[in-house]
Amino acid sequence: MQLSRYFEELAATLPADGPGFSAAVLRDGEVAFELHHGLASLELGVPLSADSMYYMASESKQFTAAAMLLLVRAGAIGLDDDVCRHLPELAEFEQAFPLRSLLNHSSGIPDYFQFLRCQPGRHEADYFNNADILKVIARMDSVLFTTGEKHGYSNSNYILLAALVERLSGMSLGRYVRAQLLAPLGITRMGFDEDRQTVLPGRVFSYEADTGGTRPGGYKQHLGNANTVGDGGLYASVRELLLWERAWHAQWAQPDSLLHAMLQPSPLNDGVAPSYRFGLEWLQRQGQEVVFHSGCLWGFNTLLLRLPQQRLSVIHLSNSERAAPDWEQALAAALA
Repeated sequence: MQLSRYFEELAATLPADGPGFSAAVLRDGEVAFELHHGLASLELGVPLSADSMYYMASESKQFTAAAMLLLVRAGAIGLDDDVCRHLPELAEFEQAFPLRSLLNHSSGIPDYFQFLRCQPGRHEADYFNNADILKVIARMDSVLFTTGEKHGYSNSNYILLAALVERLSGMSLGRYVRAQLLAPLGITRMGFDEDRQTVLPGRVFSYEADTGGTRPGGYKQHLGNANTVGDGGLYASVRELLLWERAWHAQWAQPDSLLHAMLQPSPLNDGVAPSYRFGLEWLQRQGQEVVFHSGCLWGFNTLLLRLPQQRLSVIHLSNSERAAPDWEQALAAALA
């Protein structure tokens, strides 16, 4: 299998005593390949394993979107309803924002990260959470483009969706996702980390190369500063992601499933539907449908790639950019 060769060749480029990656391939509901290479903690010498809890970064967005679609199905809100009724933080824009414009990144609302980067005195270790970012969004007053005109990826959209899930359900996003999406599948550890001070067994730490060459071991630790959920914030292990992927393929076989609701095309103002649906990318290669999303923050790099017609899922999680997934290469290996 080309995928096993792809991951084994990646492992061969990385030292066993440095940060690394976890990978698994699920085919027809069975684990066809699994590999864990490197350390989850350089300080403690803890090896990566099937139970290592990786920060999933933007991979989290598909779980936020799924939670939102559950509320749509329950009649709490419609895809074309204006979310401003529930999100007073958007008042300064003085315009409507359909729910779908947040889900598919066509709102035009600027990404909050650009505002954090321009704040003098802010350091990598300065924490921020959803409440902080909602205050930032509340001070915005103009969109980057006309809402619905085009796809413009913005983490602000999914911070707003997290707030919307809480206000419509009466539960935090983390609690809602755990109760409605994860617990029914027997998933007990994976979920949104809503409390930065929580002790999370198996938590993986991330690293980057020390280009200055002054630190022992040649790496420096990333000091992740976000405690946001919705746009990111999910922690997961390969063991429990395999449970999620089995359920994902089961939903693919059901035309009326929540998954297919997430993958429905959502046309822009010109009638063209972008490849980004609701928290998932959808495209076609070599006659195969491909559904995926990736994540990248603080040295964590993640990929969940599916070829549903082959009942194939590829999971690739890393805690260093040296082991970062390349979805194009992974897809080429999967199609080979």
